Amino acid sequence: MQSAMVTSSPRLTAINGEPAVPLEYMPEAWQRIARGSWMSEPHVYTAMAQVFLAKNQYGHTLFLERPDAEHLKHAYGEGNGLLAWEAVVHFGEAFLPENYPDFQQIRNDLSALESQQHERLALVNIVSDLFDELGYDVPATFYWTFLHPLQRLDLFEVRSFRFSEQDLAVARKFDAILHGGYVSMLRRLIDSVSSQHGYFLEHGCGCENHLAKLKPCDSPFEYSIPLEARRKTLRAFLWSVMEEYLLFELRSATRLVYADDL
Repeated sequence: MQSAMVTSSPRLTAINGEPAVPLEYMPEAWQRIARGSWMSEPHVYTAMAQVFLAKNQYGHTLFLERPDAEHLKHAYGEGNGLLAWEAVVHFGEAFLPENYPDFQQIRNDLSALESQQHERLALVNIVSDLFDELGYDVPATFYWTFLHPLQRLDLFEVRSFRFSEQDLAVARKFDAILHGGYVSMLRRLIDSVSSQHGYFLEHGCGCENHLAKLKPCDSPFEYSIPLEARRKTLRAFLWSVMEEYLLFELRSATRLVYADDL
């Protein structure tokens, strides 16, 4: 069963003791992921999306622990449920293999540019190295987020996702990745890989996506996610980015963050 949103209330199933939307009610992309083999843990990732959707559409924790909030349950399902559905739809599509970057094509396109070619190639190499480390176990938007400055005339331009007209179309999905990237061991890996090319990839909490605040590294450093922690780290990242994608529409923002003169 497929629709823009689950408007009826399907009988929830349970996964490892937690409520979950049955797989047949999930977006088609997640059903394809569950059958696929390009990721390390397709069934676990699919299960997480099922649980995420159930908990956020039906307010599992809020209404279980706060009976005084019972009168809000319908409104919660209408609003939060829609955002949760949008989140699982987005990340289902983002894990499909055809949506990942073609790094060789990107390098070929760079050869036609005259400005900042060395710096742009360094950025592509950073992201390509991250793909070698993480592959399809992070969504395609993870890689596209860090490649995004290539779309700018000046690679080092600083602008707000929230208020830049050029970035409005990508703000929600890229901001989710940048905030979710603060899962600590993954953050160290990103910094380690980028340091090999002389940069750090930073995200200002004012919702900026830029390289402008970077300075050349004093020296590169080596870090890899411990093998025994890799799966849990990447699962934590998935849960975090789904939450961030949902929350983006609920957060207020102000231009005062970017004002030079007040």
